[in-house]
Amino acid sequence: MTMNRSVSFSGCALAAALLLSLSTLAAPTPAQAQDHQHMDAHHGADVDLPEGWMAHFDGGHGAHTSQDLEFVEMDPGWHLTTGPSGIFYKHDFRAEGDFTVESEIHLFDPGERRESFGIFIGGRALHGEDQRYTYFLVRRTGEFMIRHRAGEELHNVMGWTEHDAVHGWDDRGDGELSVPNVLSIRAAGDEVVFSVNGTEVHRTQRDGIDVDGHYGLRVNHNLDLHISRLDLVQGS
Repeated sequence: MTMNRSVSFSGCALAAALLLSLSTLAAPTPAQAQDHQHMDAHHGADVDLPEGWMAHFDGGHGAHTSQDLEFVEMDPGWHLTTGPSGIFYKHDFRAEGDFTVESEIHLFDPGERRESFGIFIGGRALHGEDQRYTYFLVRRTGEFMIRHRAGEELHNVMGWTEHDAVHGWDDRGDGELSVPNVLSIRAAGDEVVFSVNGTEVHRTQRDGIDVDGHYGLRVNHNLDLHISRLDLVQGS
C-alpha cells in the first residue's frame, strides 16, 4: 500500500508559510462568506468553514460559541483555531472495508491547557442526537486516547496513555513554533490499528467500535492547529 503524502514542514518552515498565507489572506466578499457558511445542527448557528466542510459541536461548552471558531484553507492544508469542541468533515469523507485514514497535525502553543485533537472514523448520524464515531486523540503531554461515542454515551477503548511515539509540546526543537504528530487509523480485516508517527500504539477488534462511515477531524476547544494533510487510502 502506498500512502499519498503532502510535503512535511519543520516548525519554522511551517510558521513562515503560515505567516505568508495570513498576510495575503483577504477578507471574503459577502457572497463568498455566504457560500462558506454551513449550519451547525446542534446549536442552530451559521459558522464560516472552508468550502464543503461541515461541523458539529459538543453540547455544554460553556461560554465558547461557534463564533469563536476560525477554520480556513491555508496551503498546505487548513488552519483551525477553536472555539468550541467538535468534529469537522466533508460529506464525501467516507471510508469502508479495509482503509487507512492518516493526518499530520501541527500544534501551536497550547499554554498549560491539556486539550486534545486528532481524527475520527465510523461517523454516522453526525448531526443528530444518535451520532456515532470512534476517535483517536493526542495532547500536549505526550499522551494518546481512543474513545467511542454512541449518542451521549462515551466509552474508552484506551484511556489516556503516555507513549514515546507521541510528540509532546516539550519535545519541539529550539526555535520551533509548533510540534507535529501524524495520526493513523488502519482498518484491515477484523482489526483496527492506531499509530502515531509511524509507531503502532494500540490494536483492537473491529467489532465493538464504529469503523465504516464518515471520517474527519476531532478537535477540543482552545486549540491552535495546522492540519497539513488528511488522507484516505482504500485497501489493506
